[in-house]
Amino acid sequence: MDSAAFTLRRAGDEDVADIIRLIDDAARWLRGQGTGQWAEPWPNAVERERRIRRGIELSRERGEDGYAQAVTWLVADGDRPIATTFVTRVPNPALWTADELKVRAVYLHRLVIDRRYAGTRLGERLVQWAGEWGRLAWGAEVMRIDVWTDNIRLHEYYRGRGFLYTDAPHRQADGTFRPDPRLPMHVYPSGVVLDRPLKPVERWPDVLGFRPAADSAPAAPAG
Repeated sequence: MDSAAFTLRRAGDEDVADIIRLIDDAARWLRGQGTGQWAEPWPNAVERERRIRRGIELSRERGEDGYAQAVTWLVADGDRPIATTFVTRVPNPALWTADELKVRAVYLHRLVIDRRYAGTRLGERLVQWAGEWGRLAWGAEVMRIDVWTDNIRLHEYYRGRGFLYTDAPHRQADGTFRPDPRLPMHVYPSGVVLDRPLKPVERWPDVLGFRPAADSAPAAPAG
């Protein structure tokens, strides 16, 4: 597969079904890996779809500086959507401290990759793209994520890509070595947080193997 042919664009309302398909396919794979992540839509299917649709709506709503508060990105191989992520500059105040909220950040959510594209570094490149875009559009200094509390393999995935636990890890009762979640799992299942500093972007677009659509540039609209 030729990664240079992968298109990258903002998702629209017409993409909701494909985004849900990607999530459901990933959930089936995760069950086979012994994790309960996404075993059921959180908190339920209706609210999950509402959250996805609201994320897409936010990309059309501009702040006072002319930039959207959030963007849902979609990667496609030809006509087939193969990856997605949702990024926002609006934090969940229940997860981050007052001092952390003083720092401009891009918050990464719902990174999902079609398993047929495992091994292509597609997820890594999409994270890199999102960070650079957030740096240019929002002036973000750091990228932050909240991850499924007991999915240690997912923790390791991000730690292998430059993220650090925001809180100190220690040996848990279940034998895993990770930080305490900032929220209990029954309240919010992705309670472990990580972050990664963002370097200045020297060249844009560094397309990272993507073919970006015209609406992908981190520029405020004219007027």
